[in-house]
Amino acid sequence: MKVKTNPRYHVFLAELKRIRSRFVPWRGIGFRATPLPYAAAVRLLDGMGSLKFGGRWSAAGTFPAVNVSLAPETAIKESSTTFNYYNFASSDVRPKLVAAVKLKFAKLLDLTDSDWIGSRSWLRLDELLTEDWRKVNDRGHESQSQAFGRAAQKAGAEGILTPSARVAGGINLVYFPKSLSRASHVEIPGQDELERWLRPE
Repeated sequence: MKVKTNPRYHVFLAELKRIRSRFVPWRGIGFRATPLPYAAAVRLLDGMGSLKFGGRWSAAGTFPAVNVSLAPETAIKESSTTFNYYNFASSDVRPKLVAAVKLKFAKLLDLTDSDWIGSRSWLRLDELLTEDWRKVNDRGHESQSQAFGRAAQKAGAEGILTPSARVAGGINLVYFPKSLSRASHVEIPGQDELERWLRPE
């Protein structure tokens, strides 16, 4: 679905280009929970789901983005967001796989520093985390958070570290697989074993 550009995109882009020094190296372990049909490693980390359906930090049809959480319990709760949003019946629940992801980035934007965030009048993180981006998209518009994510990707960030919008105290990391530099790396530990167990007999 094509949406109309959010007017704050250009403000975000200009400010993020000005503070590129905030794009810093980061490494750690993330977790991704996904339904079994999308659990194959080649699909787990390609970002095609967000490209097709959109997400908080990227509108459908803009660019691929992969969402992981820094704790497995956060990943599980985040993976149920759509289920809860649309009030699906309990009979629609399907098995999910939780996979650890080893992450290394050269240029990540950290939005978990509350002191730094509080000093930026152009950035109201609470608004980005609480807006109903699905409703905004249904009206044919790009949400503020999606405009921010697109601006971060355009400005050269490889991803965003951010508080979870759904899980109190949870931290998420959304990265842009098409924007990774040679110094950055993403892998699933034990990928061969994962593929072996998912392979049909």
